[in-house]
Amino acid sequence: MSKGEAIVDKKDEMQLLGKLLSSNVKQSILELFHNNPGLLDRLEGVALRMGRSASEIEKDVKDLLEIGILQRKKIGNSEIICLCVNRDGEIQKLISNRIMKRGED
Repeated sequence: MSKGEAIVDKKDEMQLLGKLLSSNVKQSILELFHNNPGLLDRLEGVALRMGRSASEIEKDVKDLLEIGILQRKKIGNSEIICLCVNRDGEIQKLISNRIMKRGED
């Protein structure tokens, strides 16, 4: 599934949710960006804010970039990471719909 692509079927949905929920580090990264709207930072800065090293969060950030929740931007000579608000909203809606469907079962 390419970054930002609409979720089409259950298999894609489950793969996305599996990747999203596969680590506590991802949860911490998302909490950081949700609690700090507009946050733009380098990988090292994000790690520092979390009390971790860049190497500790690199794989999880990569997964979130692939999902499209985070995006990379070039500012000057720096590559920064930020929350993709639109994609984040799509995924939050997907999760909400899954929870609602579970409640109906």
